[in-house]
Amino acid sequence: MTAAAAAGAPAEAVPRVGRFRWVICGLLFTAMVFNYVDRQMIGVLKPTLQKEFGWSEIAYGDIVFYFQAAYAVSYLCFGRFVDWVGAKTGYAVAFVIWTIGHMSHAAVRSVSGFIAARVLLGIGEGGGFPAGLKAVAEWFPKRERAFATGVFNAGTNVGAIVTPLLVPLLAVDMALGWRMTFLITGLPGLLALAAWLIVYRRPADHPRVSAPSWR
Repeated sequence: MTAAAAAGAPAEAVPRVGRFRWVICGLLFTAMVFNYVDRQMIGVLKPTLQKEFGWSEIAYGDIVFYFQAAYAVSYLCFGRFVDWVGAKTGYAVAFVIWTIGHMSHAAVRSVSGFIAARVLLGIGEGGGFPAGLKAVAEWFPKRERAFATGVFNAGTNVGAIVTPLLVPLLAVDMALGWRMTFLITGLPGLLALAAWLIVYRRPADHPRVSAPSWR
């Protein structure tokens, strides 16, 4: 008797979930790439922004500090929020907040404006990891959750690698400027958000999979 049959689930349930759960992991990976591109951009653009606005190192340190503070607090709040509303809604809310925060950098003209944009970015990005873990817990058996978490969290490193390659290309080589670069790099995130909202369901509610036998 197979494990699926012993659990009372159709024999095909496990492979169907097994195939599709990596689509979910791919969405999480992509979201984390955007998460870290958005986070790292101000560091790459720091020389340009310091030259234009005359920032001191203290002013730049304040901008970084408020982002980190908002990010830390958001971890606590979003963890509760995601447990309450679920992975789909929790991740979508986080994604919307951090994308708005990221793209709003294009409109600011002062240190206080950058602080406000970074705080909004930090609040949104603090929800990414808790929601990702919630999604992994819903879609993956215990024996694979650490691996799936490692896969989607690898997106942070990819984002950190892509940012210093992409941002100078857009802002300098293509002469789009830093404001337009913030806007352009925010647009793909909206497509990823749409894909998340369209594709993500809990396994038991998803029309393309059967209820997993490991529940």
